[in-house]
Amino acid sequence: MGKHLLVYDLDWWVLGEKAKVIQANHPQLNISSINEVKALANKRGANYINASYRVIATLGLGIAQVLIRRNIRVDTSQIGSYNYFLNNHRVYQEWKDSIKINHRFIKEVMAKPRQFGAINPKLAHEVKHLLPGKRVNYIRPFVDSGLFRPRRPYKNKDTFVVGWVGNENRKVKNYHTLHRKIVKTFRADPAIKFVEATRSSPMTIDKMPAFYQQLDLLLITSSNEGGPAPALEAYASGVPVLSTNVGYVKEVAGPQCRSLILNSRQPVRFAQKIKEIRNDPSFHAALRKEARKRIVNHFTVEKTMDDWLKTLFFLNEDH
Repeated sequence: MGKHLLVYDLDWWVLGEKAKVIQANHPQLNISSINEVKALANKRGANYINASYRVIATLGLGIAQVLIRRNIRVDTSQIGSYNYFLNNHRVYQEWKDSIKINHRFIKEVMAKPRQFGAINPKLAHEVKHLLPGKRVNYIRPFVDSGLFRPRRPYKNKDTFVVGWVGNENRKVKNYHTLHRKIVKTFRADPAIKFVEATRSSPMTIDKMPAFYQQLDLLLITSSNEGGPAPALEAYASGVPVLSTNVGYVKEVAGPQCRSLILNSRQPVRFAQKIKEIRNDPSFHAALRKEARKRIVNHFTVEKTMDDWLKTLFFLNEDH
């Protein structure tokens, strides 16, 4: 087996960390940031890179687009969001809207790789419909369940802490149109505290486990998602997630946690759920227990890695 290459975006961001985890489970894998690959292409040329690797994979369609435009071969790609191949991805409400396809991107980028791995079932279904001649696998997401783990011991506090994580400037996240309206609903209630990790108040990856451990609940307010990764990290930390019906949240959630997934962007619906959870400690305890159990049983690195290696690098396949 020849060398394989996996290209990610930034060392300090989620995909850089994901690439390191995959490399730890694939001894023939080199990983490089997109900037490192561009620098190598400028120095040695695209043909050098193409000839050096039996398989070249990317951790996102935007990364694949950059490589393809530079005549660097892309054999496989993770699909981590609706960005790029939808024209309405900024406003598309995953639970009810119709997609508007970016046909140019499909032709110029997605027609090139042989295989894709989508990180939630609906995303995989949509791409299969758009590209019937391609193999599109749903690959279960993974989280470091040793790094993200519950606080020990959990203590009931006077203040119920609700968190939000993400880029507040991206319209699709509904930070201003939903999250901030939920916060305002409780401005006169000192027993509920809201905390954030955003682009304007960033937190390094090594500090995120402690961030989740302080939470009683995580809010996801997006219109659509590939993931979102914060839901996995929260569940692994024993933190329930109150979310719009997006991404893999419902797939990852257990039966009780699914009751916190709403086909809605109405702040009043979210406020009602927050009150219900805060006022029912036994229900909250059951949610916390179920959240962690689901991760440990189904979404650890060990439980999911074979699917990632098979989809991105054709391991254990003839090709």
